[in-house]
Amino acid sequence: MANYVAGSLSAFLLRWTKDARGNYAIIFALTLIPILVAIGGAIDLSQAYIVQQRMTRALDAAGLAIGGQSGLTTAQIQTLAQNYFNANYPATKIGVPGTVSVATSGNLVNLSVTGTMPTSIMGVIGINTLNIKASSQITKMGKKLEVALVLDNTGSMAQNSKLTTLQTAAKNLIATVSAAAVNPGDVQIAVVPFTTDVNVGSSYSGAAWLKWTWNLQTQTCKTKNGVTTCTPNTTTTSKSGWGGCVADRDQNNDVSVTVPTASDVTTLYPADSNNSDNNYCSLQPLYPLTTNWTALNSEINSMTAGGNTNTTIGLVWGWQMLTQGATLSNAAAPDSTKLNKVVVFLTDGDNTQNRFTSTQSDIDARTTLVCTAMKAAGIQIYTIIVMNGPSTLLQNCATSPSMYYNVTAASQLTTVFNSIAQALSNLRISQ
Repeated sequence: MANYVAGSLSAFLLRWTKDARGNYAIIFALTLIPILVAIGGAIDLSQAYIVQQRMTRALDAAGLAIGGQSGLTTAQIQTLAQNYFNANYPATKIGVPGTVSVATSGNLVNLSVTGTMPTSIMGVIGINTLNIKASSQITKMGKKLEVALVLDNTGSMAQNSKLTTLQTAAKNLIATVSAAAVNPGDVQIAVVPFTTDVNVGSSYSGAAWLKWTWNLQTQTCKTKNGVTTCTPNTTTTSKSGWGGCVADRDQNNDVSVTVPTASDVTTLYPADSNNSDNNYCSLQPLYPLTTNWTALNSEINSMTAGGNTNTTIGLVWGWQMLTQGATLSNAAAPDSTKLNKVVVFLTDGDNTQNRFTSTQSDIDARTTLVCTAMKAAGIQIYTIIVMNGPSTLLQNCATSPSMYYNVTAASQLTTVFNSIAQALSNLRISQ
């Protein structure tokens, strides 16, 4: 009997171990938890990646902001960086970032921040938060920079707050770009106000590169024995009371930076009288490249609106400010590996008058020649139209489509100049 019971029990145990009908449920139950944890972990880690990317973008914005500043204390830099970070990573975002860490070394700005993010599913295995770290590195000024701000001072700039808004925007650009210099002198800026003329300053009345008698666009014609001959009418400007304005040079020197020589009168600059076309030469004298930011701000504050439009002469003198050896220029020699030369040109109207003509298409043709020559010389050109102006002409003048701006309201100038200032500052996200 005992042997029978033992045998039956052995048979039962053998059948039970071989019967797989209930094992699947047990195995599934045992593996369900790690599967859910894995899925939940993937979701949480994906969310953490998004948080890290958002934090990094906020750090990039903070780095670009403080990278263009100088003269601030460590505490001020820290506060500024934190404020920009917070503005770009508001409290409504997922995750709780900590304090931004800022370290500067030469032309590098390193920023980092850590944060925590609550998990959605990983809490079932005791992981309630994930620690996240983000970092950014900003590189300042890869090259030195020479900038000429060529600014329309014609009568229409007095309308719709265009001139006053331009003055604020231009000063902001100077502040941002000048602060990006790693070493003193790395950034120099010139200002060239223009109407039909450019004012070089009345103190140059004795300069050998001026001429006081020159041809006008009109001429006098006489007919004798059936033959008509015409000679240009001339004008003579008195040195006494001369305001400093000069008109276009004789063609084709009007679209070049050829150095004037007394032996070739076509290279000399015509000293223009104080007339209504140039707003009686009340426009501010140009200011060559400098690091005297206070003087440049004063120059811009003193600009007034009046007179007609001649974009050609403004661009030519902007080009001269960036050309070594040109009249009134203190520019460095060109070196594309170490130095960027840039013109920022702004106007609010079509060409209306130059020394030779009042026909817009003729003046536009001269402007096109200047733009082409400047770009061939390695000058980068930004062009800005304020509400009105020769859009096709200035689109083609700009170095690239992204460097042309057509603003429909004066208030947009602040944003445009800030964008250009950021690009000119050569601040870039290096890591």
